[in-house]
Amino acid sequence: MLKLYDRFTNAALNLVQPYNSTNQAPEKNAWPYLRSHLFPLRGILALSLLLTIITASIEVWLISYAGQLIDNLAQSRPDQLWAAHGQELMFAALVLLLIRPGFQLARLAVNEIGFHCNTATLVRWRAHAHLSKQSVGWFQEDLTGRTASRLVDIGNHAAEVIYQLLNTMAFGLVYMIGIVILMSQTDIRLALPLFLWLAMYATLMAVVVPRMVYAQQQFQSARSALLGGVVDTFSNIDTLKLFADQDAITNDHKQDLEATRQTLFKTRQLGVSLRTTISFLEGVIMVGFVGYGIWLWISGAASIGLIGAAIALSLRITTMADWVFDAIWSIFLRVGSLREALKTIAQPLAINPTPNAPNLQISGGEITIENAYHHYGLKQGGLNGVSITIKPGEKIGLIGRSGAGKSSLVNLILRFFELEDGSIKIDGQEIRSVNQDSLRAAIGMVSQQSALLNRSVRDNIALGIDGVQKNEIESAAKQAHAHEFIKRLKDASGRSGYDAHVGERGVKLSGGQRQRIALARVFLKDAPILILDEATSALDSDVEEQIQSALGQAMQQKTVIAIAHRLSTIAQMDRILVLDDGLIVEEGSHQQLMDANGLYAQLWQRQSGGFMGQA
Repeated sequence: MLKLYDRFTNAALNLVQPYNSTNQAPEKNAWPYLRSHLFPLRGILALSLLLTIITASIEVWLISYAGQLIDNLAQSRPDQLWAAHGQELMFAALVLLLIRPGFQLARLAVNEIGFHCNTATLVRWRAHAHLSKQSVGWFQEDLTGRTASRLVDIGNHAAEVIYQLLNTMAFGLVYMIGIVILMSQTDIRLALPLFLWLAMYATLMAVVVPRMVYAQQQFQSARSALLGGVVDTFSNIDTLKLFADQDAITNDHKQDLEATRQTLFKTRQLGVSLRTTISFLEGVIMVGFVGYGIWLWISGAASIGLIGAAIALSLRITTMADWVFDAIWSIFLRVGSLREALKTIAQPLAINPTPNAPNLQISGGEITIENAYHHYGLKQGGLNGVSITIKPGEKIGLIGRSGAGKSSLVNLILRFFELEDGSIKIDGQEIRSVNQDSLRAAIGMVSQQSALLNRSVRDNIALGIDGVQKNEIESAAKQAHAHEFIKRLKDASGRSGYDAHVGERGVKLSGGQRQRIALARVFLKDAPILILDEATSALDSDVEEQIQSALGQAMQQKTVIAIAHRLSTIAQMDRILVLDDGLIVEEGSHQQLMDANGLYAQLWQRQSGGFMGQA
C-alpha cells in the first residue's frame, strides 16, 4: 500500500516540469508576472479545475441527499425503508466511503504536491536565472539577505495566489450554483438570501481588499528591511563589536522591529474588522435560509427534509464564508508581498548580454583599453579617459592612491560594470560583443579579500571546473603552499582535509589560508590572463616569498595585471602604470619611474621610510 501511495504521489509530482526557462525579462507588475508563469502549468491547472468541480459537486449532492433522506425517513415505515430505498442508501454509502475520499485524494495530490511543489520551484528557477545574470555592481546596490529572501519567498507567494484563485473561485462557484439549483427545485425564493449575502460580501471585499494590499505591501517592505538589517549585522558582527556598544546594536535592531510591528498592526487591524463584519454576514445567511425555510414549511410549501437541507446549507455556507475570506485574504496579502518582491526580482539587467554572442577567442591575451570612462553613475571617481595597450604575455603593475581607479579598471575588464564611454578589447574582440562567461573563463583573479563559498575545500578549489581529478586539485594546493594546512582541517560535522567545509565566506579559515586556497583555485584554472589584486597581502613574509616564486611560474606565458600597495611586489614587472584621479599619470619600468622622480618615486620613498599607510 505504501509503495502504491509513493508511486501515486511521485506521479503527481512529475505532472509538471518546473525547470522551464525563458529568455523574457520578468514582468514588473504582479498580475502580468503571474500570467507569464501559467503556460508550463496549463495541464495541471486544467486537471485541478476538473477535480475541484467534481469534489464541489459531490459536496452539494450529499447535502441535497441528506434532505431527501430526512423526507424518506419521515414518509416510510421502518420495515419498508430498505426495500424502497436500499439501492440509493448503498450508493450514498459508496460515495461517502470510496468515491468522495478518492476524488479528495486525487485533488489534494494534484494541488498540494503536483501544483504547489512545482509552481514555487518554477518561479524561483526563473527568478534565479534572471538575478544570476545581474552584474556584480547590481548586487552591491542592495542587501544580500533581502535579495535572497525575496527570491525564496516569491515562489511561495506566486504559488499561493494562483492556487487560491483557482481553488477558491472554482469550488465556491460550483457550490453556489449547486445551492441555487437545489433551492430553486422547491422555491426559487429560497435562493434570495444567498444572493443578498453574496452582494453584501462582494461589497465588503471591494472596500477592504485594496487597503489590505497596501498594508501588506508596507509590512513586507518593513520585514525585508528587518531581515536585511539582521543579515548585515551578523555578517559584520566583528566590526560592530569593535566600534559599537551592545546598546547601540540593540537600539538599531529595535527600530527595525518597531517599524515591522507597526506595519503588521495595520494588516491585523484590517483583518479583525473584516472578520467581525463577516461574522454578521454569516448571521444574515443563517437567518435568511432557516427562517425563510421555516416560513415555507408552515405554509405547506416545503418539506421537513428541505428544512434540514437548508440548515445544513446555512452552516456549510458560514464555514465556507470563513474559508473564502481566508483565501481572499491570503491572495491579496500575497499579491502585496509579490509586488514588494518584484521591486528586486523584476529589475532589468544592469548589463544586458548580447544575444547569441560568440565566445571570446584568445590568441595571445592582448588587452586594449581606449578612452575608458566610468564614474558609477556619478560625476566623480572611477576612470576619466584611460587608454592602455597591454601586449600578449606582458606583466603590468598597477599602482595608485586609494580611489585612483585601479579596482575600477579591473572591474571593467571583467565586465562587472559597464563602460560609460570608450572600449575594451581582448585580442581585438570588444568585450561587450562576446559571451560574458567566456570572457571570465579567460581570466583568473585573486583579490585582496578572498571570499570562499560554504562548501568543501575541494569544491572551492575546483569551482567552475568539471571533471577535475583529485591529484590536479592537490597539485594546485601544493603550488599555493596550502596542501599541508588543508590536510589538518576538520569541520564540526567531522569532515576533514579536502572534504572539510570552510563556513560562510570561508570564515572558519584565517585570511592567509583563504588567500592560499584562492591562489590554488587560480593555479588550477590556468587562464591565459591573470589579475592579482593584492594577491599576497594576507600572507606572512615566509609564505609570501614561497608564493611569489609559485606566482612567477604561473605567470609564464600569461598576460598579467597586478595591483599592489606594497610596491616591492611589483617592482620586477615589465611595466608599471601609475593611476591618479582616474588617469594614467606615469608609466615605465621601476627604474625609469624612479629616475623620473614623480608620484611613483614619492610612494616608493614613503614606503621605504616606513610610511606605508600613505601609499
